Amino acid sequence: MKRAVYLLTAAAALGAATWRWLGADDAVPDAVRKPTTDTPALQTELPSPLPHEVAAKVKPIPLAQETSNDLRARFRESRDYWDFAEHVFEAAKQGDGAAQYYLGVALNTCEFFYSFYFVEQRPGSRPRIRTLDEAQQLTATPRGSAYTPDDVRDIQDRCQRIMSISPPPFGTSREWMGAARNTGYPVALADAAEYKAVRALSDPPELANGSRSEDRALAVEALQSKDAEVIVHLSSTAAFLAGDLPGESFKRQWTWLMAAYLREPDGHALDEWRKNHCALEAHCHPDDTVKDLLRRGIGNEFDEIERRARELNEKIDAGTFEESDI
Repeated sequence: MKRAVYLLTAAAALGAATWRWLGADDAVPDAVRKPTTDTPALQTELPSPLPHEVAAKVKPIPLAQETSNDLRARFRESRDYWDFAEHVFEAAKQGDGAAQYYLGVALNTCEFFYSFYFVEQRPGSRPRIRTLDEAQQLTATPRGSAYTPDDVRDIQDRCQRIMSISPPPFGTSREWMGAARNTGYPVALADAAEYKAVRALSDPPELANGSRSEDRALAVEALQSKDAEVIVHLSSTAAFLAGDLPGESFKRQWTWLMAAYLREPDGHALDEWRKNHCALEAHCHPDDTVKDLLRRGIGNEFDEIERRARELNEKIDAGTFEESDI
């Protein structure tokens, strides 16, 4: 049981809210980037994620659900994040929460994952860019094993162009994720709830209780969207908020993942979770579907988890979900 809980929480933490990774705020040093004259850096005024006086200047623009889904699909299908950033940049500057969020995720992939695999920093030496072969060899190390050599090639394809320009032409992931959160984009709110839940694990009790209350309030606000991707992102939050109840973290996280699957059995909300779960589960087969992973992971409690997931979806759809439900 403990092994299953570890795999579940680790996979969710790896897949959701990638912008919160500790290395995500550190841009690649200027010495590593090679400025070019092909595409000049864009001059922008970007919203800060924290100061209220700046956030207040971000005027939210209502986004139709189908437009948000189209943008989400464009991000998932993008093979070059420079092209994607150019497509959404103006909308992001105007306060489009979905554009801000997916621009932030794209930039974080480059700021963190590209930097990890392709930027070599040796003590006393200038940083150097690894070759693709060198970067792919890192997948054989414990720290780099969450991704395959093909994944590393994809990271290079998506990020090499953006990472060749200094200063960052589209801003930073922290700026855009903060803007998306301030705009109230549901998935950004869900990510913020998860981040707070993780932080609360190491906070003293007097701070942790307040943080958990904020987590629950963010979750309720995000769930107004009834978005399956929001539910996936809140799955680990639900587990972290379960406290010390025996087995409850396990049940809660699988319940939320099952609820997302029931909402979109043929959708893509769990694609990233599936990939990250398989990176950690030794028995995962390339042909395993999300349903296969759910059934194997839940085991004998499958019927109970499915029942709980349907009840959760009913509350979300009816608008009766409350903070006490997470």
